[in-house]
Amino acid sequence: MKKVTDEDKLFYFEKHFFTLDGLWMIETENEVGWEKALKIDLIVWKRLLKIAIRRIKRYLNISTNHLKDLIDILTFRWSIEGWNYKVLKNTENEVSIAIQKCPYVSIMERNPDRHDKIPLICKDMCIPFYENIVKNFNPDINMKRTKYIGLGDEICNFIFSEDYSE
Repeated sequence: MKKVTDEDKLFYFEKHFFTLDGLWMIETENEVGWEKALKIDLIVWKRLLKIAIRRIKRYLNISTNHLKDLIDILTFRWSIEGWNYKVLKNTENEVSIAIQKCPYVSIMERNPDRHDKIPLICKDMCIPFYENIVKNFNPDINMKRTKYIGLGDEICNFIFSEDYSE
């Protein structure tokens, strides 16, 4: 019997995380239809990401909820999940990030039956749950997005700013 290493665990959970997400959505859609499945999936992802953000914050020993902290948490998550991104601007109260590769879009592109769902996932999932993440983390942080890979742009963009006024 093989002794399981941390690398083995990483392989197992990394591969199955994305598979579970995709299968969950497909099977839920088969049972209840696209609209209802999307509604359920959005609820689940909002809850999951709230927990994930809290756990990453604790793991990274972050004790405040400033813009820098949010960026540290998001880029940690994105790096683990295999996103390709570039920080274009990074000041105390404004950060601009370009996403060059989203693993969720990449996975859906590999399945021809899901190509038509890519824009819908982008608009109806990604946008609302990032708005939720930011609002829950710190309501003084604003997020602006104008480009989306899933909607045909070359990149996704995230422009964050923090309002320090009381």
